[in-house]
Amino acid sequence: MLGACGPSEASQAPWNDDVGNEDVGEPDGKGDHVGDGGSNDAGEGDVDPGASLPVHVFCDQAPLPQFGEDDTVDWENFSSRAIAALSDWHSAQDVITHPAREAVLTGKFTYGPTSKDLQGERIEVWMDDCSGEYVRVGEGLTDSDGRVALTMAPDVLPPVGAYALYLRVMGDNTYTRSMMRVLPQGTKLLVFDIDATLTTSDTELFADIFNDLFEPIFDGDYVPEARAGATDITQVRHGEHGYQLVYMTGRPYWLTAQSREWLIDQGMAPGHLRLTSSNSESMPTEGGVGTYKAEFLAYLQGLGFEVTVAYGNATTDIYAYAQAGVPLDRTYILGAHGGEEGTVALGEDYLTHLQDIQGEVAVEQPFTWGP
Repeated sequence: MLGACGPSEASQAPWNDDVGNEDVGEPDGKGDHVGDGGSNDAGEGDVDPGASLPVHVFCDQAPLPQFGEDDTVDWENFSSRAIAALSDWHSAQDVITHPAREAVLTGKFTYGPTSKDLQGERIEVWMDDCSGEYVRVGEGLTDSDGRVALTMAPDVLPPVGAYALYLRVMGDNTYTRSMMRVLPQGTKLLVFDIDATLTTSDTELFADIFNDLFEPIFDGDYVPEARAGATDITQVRHGEHGYQLVYMTGRPYWLTAQSREWLIDQGMAPGHLRLTSSNSESMPTEGGVGTYKAEFLAYLQGLGFEVTVAYGNATTDIYAYAQAGVPLDRTYILGAHGGEEGTVALGEDYLTHLQDIQGEVAVEQPFTWGP
């Protein structure tokens, strides 16, 4: 049940500053500010038409950092040792930015079946920089909600690409992982919802995650079924059409690991993964998940990215995509709500749709895709 498996209501946070505010200094915890800083003026990220395009690198193949008991530090608080004796339940959202804006690397660190927050403890962040190993970015302290934030100034951001992140609790070496993407302004995004869009139906969501409201899987025995053609549509849209994919789901942040693993296990194309920051944002209403999705899409557009195509299944998806100005003829809705509000109905699978888009020309991105 929610009380046994999910985060307590007391630990919920409002929309994180990493996706909601102009001031991206230290949103969730007490963290370092790496680099000398720089302007947040969106114009600085514009691409010079006369310049050669940057190559988008993908850095996630380095072996994970290895730490032993000698690498741990003393706990800052006496109570943390007892909390850390429970099973860890950490999570970290993916990060997305452009080269002229800070990146805020965030994580939430909890333990046990009631998600007890780890407060005032040191968290270390490492990054795969394509050198063959992870490099240390910096460290910060968790706040009273178990959250940490580390701000990377524009002058220390890596080049255009996707970078694996590793966030370690320095007191016991437990960790969580995420990805950071540095993309030029003008990057064209394609958005996928997950449940009942890439999976077969809403019942998949409830069987996998919900029991009355939310219940995560602990035994790992249940795997949601993907709609026919779901994996293929992500691969075609990314590999052939050149879109940067965004997987934006109403699942709460504490299901990040399960959601990431499902996408990988199903062979979905790589993309930015975003989950809600609180249980209330996951409520299947316009004011809940609908507003959360609309606000995140507005944040992406505020960074200078273009949200050009979107797939969903629910009325909340239709609402969010309309708020973002996604063209109706590029708003694809599966299931019972397909065709509503002028959207394009896809039925119950992607098989016909895959044939329909075969002749689509690849989009022009302000970078070239690397290996």
